[in-house]
Amino acid sequence: MLRRHFIKNTALTTAGMMVLTRQLRAAGDGLTDYLSNLSHLSLDERIRSETLWRAVGRHFNPADDFVNLEYGYFSPSTLQTLEQELADARMVNARSAHYFRREMYGDVERVRAELADMAGVLADEVCLTRNTTESMNIVINGLDTAPGDEIIYGDQDYGSMIQVLRMKSARYGVTLKRVKIPLQPASDDEIVNVYEEAITPRTRLLHMTHMYNYSGQVIPVRKICDMGHRHGIESVVDAAHTFAHINYTIPELNCDYFAASLHKWLCAPVGLGILYVKAEKIPDVWPLFGDVFTDRDDIRKLEHMGTRPVHQVLALSEAIRFYRILGGALREGRLRYLSRRWMDQVRGRERVVVNTPADPARHGALGNVGIKGVDSRDLASFFLDRHHILTVEKSMKDLFTGVRVTPGIPTPSAHADRFAEAIDDALLHFD
Repeated sequence: MLRRHFIKNTALTTAGMMVLTRQLRAAGDGLTDYLSNLSHLSLDERIRSETLWRAVGRHFNPADDFVNLEYGYFSPSTLQTLEQELADARMVNARSAHYFRREMYGDVERVRAELADMAGVLADEVCLTRNTTESMNIVINGLDTAPGDEIIYGDQDYGSMIQVLRMKSARYGVTLKRVKIPLQPASDDEIVNVYEEAITPRTRLLHMTHMYNYSGQVIPVRKICDMGHRHGIESVVDAAHTFAHINYTIPELNCDYFAASLHKWLCAPVGLGILYVKAEKIPDVWPLFGDVFTDRDDIRKLEHMGTRPVHQVLALSEAIRFYRILGGALREGRLRYLSRRWMDQVRGRERVVVNTPADPARHGALGNVGIKGVDSRDLASFFLDRHHILTVEKSMKDLFTGVRVTPGIPTPSAHADRFAEAIDDALLHFD
């Protein structure tokens, strides 16, 4: 009796989830139609249209007890992607080992192909990981090096990546060369030259971050990669904050290795990442987890992590679908517009220090701002406690202090204006 009730209730719940998922999918299709009706508007007009972005915002469900300006941690999924993830979790739970042993491979390969197509690369060059950190660890730990080989990295690179570089150095005698990246560069060449001047005959790898998570600065990785290749040096790019944020495909960067988190700007389920390895480089990368059976030139050798929550992978298809509805140019333009909206209001005010480059080409959504004489932790607390605006303290010793401010796809422009007003209030409060 209990078993029959359980089966009946499970079937009803699953059917209900399928209906809801279809309804939400239809809402996404409605957004496609809505956008097509705005084709007469210029890109800039669509970027600034609050009516359009209210329609986009209805595909998300943010909490209403605070203003989220910390989308840099991760971007919540759309309602469509969330419901797809839940439906896939129920399906996997119901089909159990039968799914994992007989059906999963084809589904994962389908998603891999969709992600590769979006990224502009071959499916056989894409590895599905859990985040940028895992992807970067696979490359850095997986490349053979000799004592005295050099890896060049930037002083604003992400802390977790610097930790794995230091571990690599301690274990294998690799020499790490840290270069200082200008906060307000006058030109791309100024940054490229910093890397090039550090190169010696022993340099093995250029390690770079496309967009710094502290300041939001975007660096010219294509030019750095091109320069490195002229010297016969490989490059690895941490693109955690630019993939599906800045409008590009991976080949446009001309890097050898590329890593990103899909739960940031692609709005995929939390716990998904991408690793790209140029096809001819795959045999040279050792897996992070032991795998001696997969062919050396098969990217899948780098995915051997045991049983994984595959429902997250399956829901990635819906995140990619939503990304394509808006398109890369519109998303990038909107995110930069939101950051410029608050930065342009406060840049140049007495005591306010914007630690993000003023050149729009050198930043996206991420921005960093501080007030002279104010501890950035106190500033972040002030914004949250008094104005219910979530930011995060992001300071770099001997470089700058401030809070990171990151609007997202669901952010209305009124939230950017509200933050600018909160800075004005902070100037009075911390006078």
